[in-house]
Amino acid sequence: MKFIERFADLLRRSTMEDWRNQVFKLGGDLGYERTLLAIFPDRHTPVEAEFAFLHSNYSPDWRNKYDSEKMGHVDPTVSHCASKSTPLIWSPEIFSVRKQKEMYEEACGHGLRSGVTLPIHGARGELGVLCFVTDVKPDKLFQRDTLRNLPELSCFRDFIFESSLQYMKPSCTTEKPASITRRELECLKWSAAGKSSWEIGQILHCTEATVNFHFSNLRLKFNTTTRQQAVIKAISLGLIYPL
Repeated sequence: MKFIERFADLLRRSTMEDWRNQVFKLGGDLGYERTLLAIFPDRHTPVEAEFAFLHSNYSPDWRNKYDSEKMGHVDPTVSHCASKSTPLIWSPEIFSVRKQKEMYEEACGHGLRSGVTLPIHGARGELGVLCFVTDVKPDKLFQRDTLRNLPELSCFRDFIFESSLQYMKPSCTTEKPASITRRELECLKWSAAGKSSWEIGQILHCTEATVNFHFSNLRLKFNTTTRQQAVIKAISLGLIYPL
């Protein structure tokens, strides 16, 4: 969990441009030259650029073609994110029908050959697509390296989503810290350090079920869907700090 501190820097960026550039830089540091983030207000919003909070460093020519031809309606990575929460590692096989194959062939010409897509499902109904892409061959080596990177990429995804909310909300909106108990705060701190429920229970001298109960309350208080998102929310509110 040492990478939490590196990703937490996104929460401290003062402008959207600075934030976006840092997202792209961190994606590059992880080995992906191209990154795309698209977040829609809810899952019923049409999957088109004008409805999305969208940032990418894809080729402008490819983005224009993708949007003008409404490829989001045939893109298998988009349909995957709409119905699933698991990451999708790209391979030629997922582009199975003719239009998808044509789209993939053109994307390869713009340096979008191999990648991984991580769905975003916000607690308020937001639907998002996060892609990390490179021009390397989508072979077994790429698949192996991406599988190894998935825990870090998933954490990165949650920090990107949490830090993006300040740019999607009206500027007059100020979020107040949730009221949490001392024991809930301890659970958050130890979870940020990479401890499991059982390990936290041993440290706090309580049962694993009790720790899980605290995290259930925390998800409700922070309006998040996962434990990791609750930890990131606590960091963004200044309640805990990365170790």
